[in-house]
Amino acid sequence: MLSNPFSPWKSALAPQTALDLASVHLENARKAKNSELALTFCKDAEKALARIKTSVRKTYVSSSRAEDRALCNEIATTYSELGELLDGLGSPTKAQACYKNEEKWGYAFKARVSNCTPML
Repeated sequence: MLSNPFSPWKSALAPQTALDLASVHLENARKAKNSELALTFCKDAEKALARIKTSVRKTYVSSSRAEDRALCNEIATTYSELGELLDGLGSPTKAQACYKNEEKWGYAFKARVSNCTPML
């Protein structure tokens, strides 16, 4: 059973709810005046996205429905933006973890790789 987004961090959230909550935290991180506060908001965004159960993620990623694929792409993009922000705040290890999660959601990572021009 999915729960209230403001309940303890361990309870599961629906993907759209987790994305909405993570987006709020990510926006607050971008607006933060100091890096310590920004890192706290980034951590909260990561926790919100982590509340999506693995089995639910796998169901969405393997779905052929356009709505499910779009949601996966939004979540992957959010992980990418979070990784970029963390990298800019001097947390490359946490940024790499976000990029790995971006890969798990699939779509944004594939688009970024396909847009790269090979070096000859």
